[in-house]
Amino acid sequence: MSAESQENRTVEVLGVPEEVEDELLYLYFENKRRSGGGNLVSVKLEGSRALLLFEEAEVASRVLSKRAHVLSNAELTVRKPACKDPRRLLLRGVNPSSCQELVELYVENMMGMDMHDYTLYPSPGRDLVLVHFHQAFNKVLSSLPSAAA
Repeated sequence: MSAESQENRTVEVLGVPEEVEDELLYLYFENKRRSGGGNLVSVKLEGSRALLLFEEAEVASRVLSKRAHVLSNAELTVRKPACKDPRRLLLRGVNPSSCQELVELYVENMMGMDMHDYTLYPSPGRDLVLVHFHQAFNKVLSSLPSAAA
């Protein structure tokens, strides 16, 4: 089973009430009439977030296309999980008036890097900055001193 096919079969659920157990999530998302779902391979529940892996990508698409999901009187947010790229990091909540040099210094100090190790891509509103590392992020982290990790 390829990672790409698994990616197409995975759905992220947010806003899961505390009292909801794995079994109830299974039953709801395997119920085609209620959720648009079908057979699940796994459910991983972590607090108010769950990752669902369906047997078929078509089922995941159907679940994603359904307008509203309600479970235990709570409206759930259902979406594709964020793509994980080991060479990218998104900084959120950046002050739009911050100069690029300040953001560069922040990245260099936090990551123990110099300016030739990454490229910054600010959003049009300048409140988000995508940091593109020139080597995989996990390699960057493993090169940090253990006290900084």
